[in-house]
Amino acid sequence: MANDLILKPDFTFSTTPEFKTLITKFENGIEQRRPKWTGQLKSFKLVYENRPTLDLSTIQTLFTNKLGSYSAFTWTNPETSATHTVRFKNDSLTYVLKAPGIYDFEFELVEVK
Repeated sequence: MANDLILKPDFTFSTTPEFKTLITKFENGIEQRRPKWTGQLKSFKLVYENRPTLDLSTIQTLFTNKLGSYSAFTWTNPETSATHTVRFKNDSLTYVLKAPGIYDFEFELVEVK
C-alpha cells in the first residue's frame, strides 16, 4: 500500500506510546485490570513550520479526503522508516499564515489496528 501522507514533518515531532487498560471496580473494593488490546498503539504530533502554500494544500487535501478523523491512511515515520496505519486525531485542522504564502500547521495522528 502506498503512503497517503508523504509530506515529511519538521524534526520536532513527538511520539507517544499508549496502552489501554480496562478497569472494573467491584463493590468490595477490588479492582480487575485487563488490557483492551495487545501491545501498544502510538500517536504522533507532526509539526510543519514555514511551509509554502503547496504543502498546506497537500495536507488540506488529505484531511478533506479522509473526512478528518473518519478514515485511516498510511504514514511512514521518517525517524524509523516504519509504516503505520493512522488517522487524524481531530476533525479540525488549524493553520497559521505567517507571511504571504508561508504557513505553520501541526496535527496529531493516532495509530489504528
